[in-house]
Amino acid sequence: MEYLELEDNAQFLKRYQLYVNTSDTPQKTSKTHRQSASLMQGMMLTELLPSGMTFHMVNAKAIRDFGFEAELFPNFKIALFLSGNMRFQLGEQKTQLGEKARHAKVMTLSEPDLCSMNAKADEQRSALYLSVEPDWFEKNGMESSGIKQQLANHGGLDDWALPEILWLQAQQLLTQNDQSYVSRMAREGFALSLMACWLDTLSYKEPVNLRPESRRVQQFRDLLNSQEVLTMSLSSIRNQLGMSSATLQRYAHEHLNMSITQYLRLRRLELARTALHRDGISIIEAALLAGYNHASNFTTAFKREFGVSPTDAHLLPRLMRRAL
Repeated sequence: MEYLELEDNAQFLKRYQLYVNTSDTPQKTSKTHRQSASLMQGMMLTELLPSGMTFHMVNAKAIRDFGFEAELFPNFKIALFLSGNMRFQLGEQKTQLGEKARHAKVMTLSEPDLCSMNAKADEQRSALYLSVEPDWFEKNGMESSGIKQQLANHGGLDDWALPEILWLQAQQLLTQNDQSYVSRMAREGFALSLMACWLDTLSYKEPVNLRPESRRVQQFRDLLNSQEVLTMSLSSIRNQLGMSSATLQRYAHEHLNMSITQYLRLRRLELARTALHRDGISIIEAALLAGYNHASNFTTAFKREFGVSPTDAHLLPRLMRRAL
């Protein structure tokens, strides 16, 4: 992973500086001064989601010692460390975050502040981060004294025990770092579920006040991100949401960037791909799971979406186990 890749993933920062240990003396690098050597080996992705949230994930090993200093914008962040740890300083506060099964860290910056971190050669880190600007809640019609109290807690760092399903989904997302429709939807769906789950855990009793339109959008997203929707017809979806065909398709294009039919087809293909990887089901079983009566049609759709045939996807876990 070159400096340019790290810089691309740091564009959401207000100001930043890399320090790289190339010999006995750390060297600085910036947008105007790059070296050709790699800093990390692995994957790093930063993505602005359609919902307005920023999703970042990393699964990489440090090739050499390096440090990172940045000025952060005000933001609210949820961090999940799946493996490894991170040493950083926020303002005057020094902290070390590390893997803790089924736990996340909830962090709040109510004002711009300086942050620094460092990594040692050969350290491995797998982590997911979800962040929003403080006014994101208000823009989405969520207003409560509890949210305001959380956002005013500058430098706050809280531990949160996650539901097991979210922890398992987070682990699976590390393998979905491509830009296919399904992977992008998987990241968006996980982000919405994670944020909604955190809102449910707030200790205050006052409900979040949603504007009528915001409530309807949330109901639409909740249903479309559920497993139940995969077995529903378009008429059933319309009836459950109380929408006309025109309204349902308008919501789909506004919030999914595709039609309902396309969305369901991609969700079912992703379900089949996961079953091929994880459970080792047959190609015919995967085709039926995705809603195809003919394996040939399923194979064509699968390869068009994921770039590999179902047979290759079916064999990959076995080949990986042999390699290990």
